[in-house]
Amino acid sequence: MGTRRTDSETVLRSLVAISRRGLVDARFGDAPLSVTDQSIVMAIAEQPGIRSTDIARMFRLNRSTVSRQLAGLTALGIVCEADAGTGRGRPLELTPAGAAAYRGTLDALQDVIETHLTAWSDAEVARFAHDLDRFDRAGEEGTRPTRSTQKEEK
Repeated sequence: MGTRRTDSETVLRSLVAISRRGLVDARFGDAPLSVTDQSIVMAIAEQPGIRSTDIARMFRLNRSTVSRQLAGLTALGIVCEADAGTGRGRPLELTPAGAAAYRGTLDALQDVIETHLTAWSDAEVARFAHDLDRFDRAGEEGTRPTRSTQKEEK
């Protein structure tokens, strides 16, 4: 296996581990939400008016799974349907409790990041932030190669 592949696997493992640790730490806050719950809450907070079908597509989950998660979040008073919209797939929004859970999750994740970066210089943090932003934008811009494209490149 080539060095680039090994390095990219390290990136994947690290991103997953950091995200999971942060989300697990956030579970012990005021709102004991699962990792999936927290992901859904974050999606609604960052995209007000998002619909359950959009969430299912975003996280590649079955719509029934998202529906169950949303029912639980609604019962906890975290999520509600927005007044706007009609028919199936009504827009979703966070309640005040949901907004507080979202802020708590972000704070917990930020604490994990700050802890990991304690020994880094300001220049190292700036470079890392730049590289991660570039990495993230590449995925958003659709510049990720598909599996078939990757095979053709080899």
